Amino acid sequence: MLRKFSVKNFRNFTNWLCFDLTSQQYEFNEIAVNKGIVRHAMIYGPNGGGKSNLGLAMVDPVLHLVDSPSYFPSLNNNYLNGRSSAQIAEFIFEFRIGDAEVVYKYGKKAWDKLVYEHLTINEINVLYVDRRKSTLASIALNGAETLKNDVGDSWISLLKYVKSNAILDDTAINETFLALLDFIEGMVFFRSLNATNKGEYVGKDIGVKQLSQSIIESDSIEDFERFLNDAGIECSLVVDINPNASGNKSIYFNFGEIKLEFGTAASTGTLSLGIFYFWWLRLNKGEVKFAYIDEFDAFYHHALASAIVEKITTSQAQTIMTTHNTGVMSNDLLRPDCYFVLDKKISPLTELTEKELRKAHNLEKIYKGLSS
Repeated sequence: MLRKFSVKNFRNFTNWLCFDLTSQQYEFNEIAVNKGIVRHAMIYGPNGGGKSNLGLAMVDPVLHLVDSPSYFPSLNNNYLNGRSSAQIAEFIFEFRIGDAEVVYKYGKKAWDKLVYEHLTINEINVLYVDRRKSTLASIALNGAETLKNDVGDSWISLLKYVKSNAILDDTAINETFLALLDFIEGMVFFRSLNATNKGEYVGKDIGVKQLSQSIIESDSIEDFERFLNDAGIECSLVVDINPNASGNKSIYFNFGEIKLEFGTAASTGTLSLGIFYFWWLRLNKGEVKFAYIDEFDAFYHHALASAIVEKITTSQAQTIMTTHNTGVMSNDLLRPDCYFVLDKKISPLTELTEKELRKAHNLEKIYKGLSS
């Protein structure tokens, strides 16, 4: 899991921003944390404060460690911070992988151009290169001794280079290294503000073009129908051939004599739920290890938003949600150390008040008091 994250000179982050996910001591809603790390977090903050950019920064390793990732085209020309004269964006990820402490630092001049890279496992230097000083890299993994250590004019990540070209020995450090790559490959940023087939997302190419395709192929149509009905959308769903989709199958609302294709007939809110369910399948199956869900409840009634949070917290993935909805700021859903406020810096709610927050406190009222 990700324990702490820092970023500098990426998009609107001019100075170092540190996001500490270390949890505090509470004896309720323990499902929200795991071994001292917040598993499920919620972020609040003003519009334009950087919530979306924080999510893009936190899944940034996917861009250089995963083949042909999906990403926002705006990153092509809006990657570095415009107010700084620095030539690289810098990132520090502190993970706990099993019982190991892993620190992954790097700097980029563009989303696909690594300048320096440094990986330590339990404070042991494992991989290092700084192209500003030398093209020679340091690689200290058993089984990678024969790899060429001169990166030349390549921008490739050392982590990806080793994974693709070495058969590593069976050692504890190598096991941690491969587990780290597996975790990063399962990182995703997504949102449903853009009501397209899968919303907008950054992550590994998921190999499908429509959410209906994924639901049909996983034989989840009945569960999807129950999910919508539980959300207050009374409907009956069927699968049928779509004549406008080269004969592929699609999901339809079934009104008896009339059937309407889901993607064209669903309201914005219903389509948003469909997009969430699409990603929920991956969360539930363990395909997603870390999910940054931006404006997760943009189209939801507050009661439905609470139900979605409850559903997300049943997953084993580490999740971070952003919202403006203070109605879900409740100890009934998470706990005080899981709610964060981003406004120039990011802090847990527990650090923004002198009160010693407990389960009986009304967190929404306390937050609104801070904002007034």
